Amino acid sequence: MILYCIFSSLINAITSLILGITVYSKNPSDPRSRTFAWMTITVAAWSAMYFCWQISSDAATALLFCRWLSAPAVVIPVAYYHFSTHLAGERRPREVLVGYVVATAFAILSLTPSVVEGVGPQLMFPFWPRPGPLYPAYLGVFFYYFLRAWQLLQSAYQKASFLRRNQILYVLVHTVIGFIGGAMNYFLWYGIPIPPLGNVLVAIYMIGVGYAVVRFRLMGVDLLLARMVAYTMSIIVLAAMVPLIVAIFLMLPAPGIRGLEMLVLVSASIIATGVLFWLIPLVRRQVDRVVEQRVLGEKLADRARLRQLAIQISSIQDEEGIFRAAANSVAEAMNLHRTAVYIRSEFETEFVRRAVCCPDSKPGGLDRFDDDSLLVQTLQATRRGALLEQLEHEASAEQREYFRSLRGAEGVELVVPIFAEAYFYGFLALGGRDPGMLFTEVDLSLLEAVGLQIGLNLRSRQLERQANQAEKLISLGTLAAGLAHELRNPLVSIQTFSALLKDHGHEPEFQHELGAVMQRDVGRIASIVENVMAFAQNSAVTFGPLQIHEVVAGMSEITRAEFTRAGVRLATGDLRSLPAVRGNYSQLLQVFLNLTQNALHALEGRPDGRIMIAAEVRSGDGPAPMLYLTFTDNGSGVDPAMLRRIFDPFTTTKSTGDYRSRRGLGLGLAIVKRIIQTHQGRIDVTSTLGQGTTFHLYLPCQSSS
Repeated sequence: MILYCIFSSLINAITSLILGITVYSKNPSDPRSRTFAWMTITVAAWSAMYFCWQISSDAATALLFCRWLSAPAVVIPVAYYHFSTHLAGERRPREVLVGYVVATAFAILSLTPSVVEGVGPQLMFPFWPRPGPLYPAYLGVFFYYFLRAWQLLQSAYQKASFLRRNQILYVLVHTVIGFIGGAMNYFLWYGIPIPPLGNVLVAIYMIGVGYAVVRFRLMGVDLLLARMVAYTMSIIVLAAMVPLIVAIFLMLPAPGIRGLEMLVLVSASIIATGVLFWLIPLVRRQVDRVVEQRVLGEKLADRARLRQLAIQISSIQDEEGIFRAAANSVAEAMNLHRTAVYIRSEFETEFVRRAVCCPDSKPGGLDRFDDDSLLVQTLQATRRGALLEQLEHEASAEQREYFRSLRGAEGVELVVPIFAEAYFYGFLALGGRDPGMLFTEVDLSLLEAVGLQIGLNLRSRQLERQANQAEKLISLGTLAAGLAHELRNPLVSIQTFSALLKDHGHEPEFQHELGAVMQRDVGRIASIVENVMAFAQNSAVTFGPLQIHEVVAGMSEITRAEFTRAGVRLATGDLRSLPAVRGNYSQLLQVFLNLTQNALHALEGRPDGRIMIAAEVRSGDGPAPMLYLTFTDNGSGVDPAMLRRIFDPFTTTKSTGDYRSRRGLGLGLAIVKRIIQTHQGRIDVTSTLGQGTTFHLYLPCQSSS
């Protein structure tokens, strides 16, 4: 029996310490992890002193360790109650503080005869402790906090949902097991002949409570067990430092200096303990790294693939490509038999399946979810990934069948929301994972990051579409205002002559004037309509390699008569040596014609008018170089106030009421800018009054690949 107590106490000490480190390292910021780790330390301290007591060879040493084990023993139920308050979601700081104060007082008194009076033989134990006068009060504190913790957890169990109830039930059941095992030590204190057969149950209690803490938080059991084994081996190796020092001093042949030996031994033990505590975090980090690499293996590569997917999503051009990449990559990385992406667009009321990956089966399943479906409402409320099993257990009786059908018929095991800010776009539906493979917290965090990245990408594209729509509406408003202004004058003329037609229609002179006005103003209206159509045109055109000197030659041929009539000279540099640009001949010809005609109009009446076209190759923002062109004239220039709006529709420096010409509508430069933007280029303008104007064009060169 003594041998059983020795080994069971050693197992309890090691198990408690390893479990505490494992649970705490998993989530040190969680108060449940911290309080559980503290509780395991008290159990480990009690078990270690129990072990030393059982191996004691004389009564004095046994009494010393009996008093030392009584000190942490009275703290155990208070630490357990502290852990239980966090597990139950309660805050009882005053009662916890009072418990620690009382337990500390009894821990100090435990070192005196008032709690442990002495030791004596009981059954097969030669040095069993005898209770002191305060020992009944000591037991009262012990069992009071144990019962308070039990009552608190029992109340939380009745209020909790199914999965939460399972966690609390695990703790309750294993608590009873552990405290029954530990309480069996108290019978012999009062001469009741019942040996401490339940000592080993303390280890079972600690393992059960630790499992309840981590199992219901999506942690893989294989990794948990591997960490426990690795931590055990590490602590055994580190813990051997102090016994090694003791063994060395015991072998020293110096009987005359026992006091000095003891001083050196104590000092060395303190130093060794300090080194031990300093090394544990370093060792734990290295152990975690090695264990994860060995146990997780391919999972680390799969997680790296998910991280890479979250980064690459923003570089995918179309939304459907994003959905396909997400479904395929998640299914491959998580070893899933089925992954689907459900998205609701801006103009839909349902979440439609946009992509699905089923490596081992046919797609099947639901192709859409209603906005008011229970799954969608749950995800919108929580904005967190959720296991369908957990949702099923937490749901009411009438809702449980809905989640059970999704798990059974649809094969969905995990859902991850896709959202950004306050906008909920849809979710990832994952299922068909091999039995025994759990979704870990790291997996869930990475999947939530993927969902968030998809949501942010959809949100940015939505904002971009809204900005483009707003820009179109602004342009439409500007276009409508200018169009109304331009159409008003010719329509007023037509209306005026129509009113006079009844009284003067028979007069030949009036008929001649009416015909001229009608032709002029109808032509004016037709010109306005043609220009507006040219500005609003957004049809796709063919792009290909294009030599700029060919476009300039075409422009020169068309405008030769105008240059001759205006007496303006055209000067161009060496354009034949320039690389080809990627463009459309007809559209760029229109750009050059508009810019040239604007320059010709600005040079009217100047005897030395000239237009210069120059070009050179410059590096651009992208991988392809840009062709930089300038159109320069030495005309009158543009007023700075007008220069800021020169590319806006219906902005012109010429009179828009000049009915005898088709100039002055103010859409030419707006059309030029639209065409240049279509060519993935840009256009700017600089001008000085009295000196001239220069238009700066940037066009991408044709890629050599």
